[in-house]
Amino acid sequence: MAEGIHLTPIGDGNVLLEPGEGLDPSDPGALVAPVLEFLQNNEARRLVYDLKNVRLIDEVYYAWLTKLSATCRIANVEMVTVNMQPAAAYALSLTLDKPTPFTCALDIHHLR
Repeated sequence: MAEGIHLTPIGDGNVLLEPGEGLDPSDPGALVAPVLEFLQNNEARRLVYDLKNVRLIDEVYYAWLTKLSATCRIANVEMVTVNMQPAAAYALSLTLDKPTPFTCALDIHHLR
């Protein structure tokens, strides 16, 4: 698996992605392939991206999220972010000019 990414199947076709300190979002192409392979091997229907330890979502990190989201859509996997920190959400909102290409939920218990 790619450094800085921890993936865990959590049942019902859901896979939890927990980014770690080693995650380098500046090269999303290097990260997408191993994530996609894991999703396909586990027959995932949804990727739950846990943002609880991400303090800031800047343009580089957002580019990583949108690249991952596009890859998930191609693989027919829904991507949902959860546990976004208020400061990260605020910083992200200042840079957006359109809605995010992925779904956001308060936490894993609020997934639809």
